[in-house]
Amino acid sequence: MTRVNRTVRDFENAMISLLEQGPFDHITVDQICREAMLHRSSFYRYFHDKYDLLGQTIDGQLNKLISDQQTTDDIVDAILDYVDQHRELFHHLVATKDRPGIHAEILQIMSELILHRSQRENNDLVLQTVAQSDQPELMSYMIGGSINGAFMWWQKHNYDVSKDKVAKFCKQQIHNISNGNQSV
Repeated sequence: MTRVNRTVRDFENAMISLLEQGPFDHITVDQICREAMLHRSSFYRYFHDKYDLLGQTIDGQLNKLISDQQTTDDIVDAILDYVDQHRELFHHLVATKDRPGIHAEILQIMSELILHRSQRENNDLVLQTVAQSDQPELMSYMIGGSINGAFMWWQKHNYDVSKDKVAKFCKQQIHNISNGNQSV
């Protein structure tokens, strides 16, 4: 994981704070700068536009969530806990008209993180399955897609199903993918 400087972190925190308050398409660079208490010139030193900041923020948040987790089950729990604690943020994030492919972006980041983690030594069966697969990148997308799909479904159903039930189902399906890959 790359080290993030204080200015970048302040802009990322500003983006998160603003997403808790309203839709992404209504957020402006000026608002981000005011929220971060930094100048526009600082913003453009680090980011091309608000989309670039959003991508880096999502990447940073997922990295932070996933890096401390030991197993894939822990990753699922961490992501669903974060989503549960930040429901408004995710509602405002996916409700945007400017960024219809946000779930695809989350999937890409998540699968890259899973793939990188699988390349390190790990005792987690799911990550071992990715590392041992004939197609590790495809396998990481399958697993990332399972997690992202559960998140999308849960949000679509207004979080009416308990987080624990969603987590249990998601973990079972990920383990099914891993177990099924061993017999192929």
